[in-house]
Amino acid sequence: MKLLKSIIAISIFMAISTSSAQSITDKWKQLSEFHELLNQTFKPCEDGDFKPLKLNSQELFTKVEALEVAKIPTELKSKGIEEVLAMLKNQTKNVNELVKSKAPNAEIMRAFENVHDIYNRLVYLCEPSKK
Repeated sequence: MKLLKSIIAISIFMAISTSSAQSITDKWKQLSEFHELLNQTFKPCEDGDFKPLKLNSQELFTKVEALEVAKIPTELKSKGIEEVLAMLKNQTKNVNELVKSKAPNAEIMRAFENVHDIYNRLVYLCEPSKK
């Protein structure tokens, strides 16, 4: 039940922030690439299909590592963005390690939901109206 509530909350947040996320990812190529793979792997996991994530967890980690503070477009930089970016990298690494160690799907999903939440927080911090 708790997982279902989390998924619903995440889905609502995603729907609200989709338009701003698109404009932000248009400006930051590396974030766009990460976001694309995140969507391709997260949505199937919500439906119980972990195969896309298990096949792409290393690539997801590689893409998040490409998100460098120095490459953040100036108009997207804000206070706290470096800290949230570091959290996103750490949590994505954690998901990759869980996948590699063949952790239970429920454990992987909890960690992956954190990646998704942190990504949304990063996008929120990049919004010009939030500065």
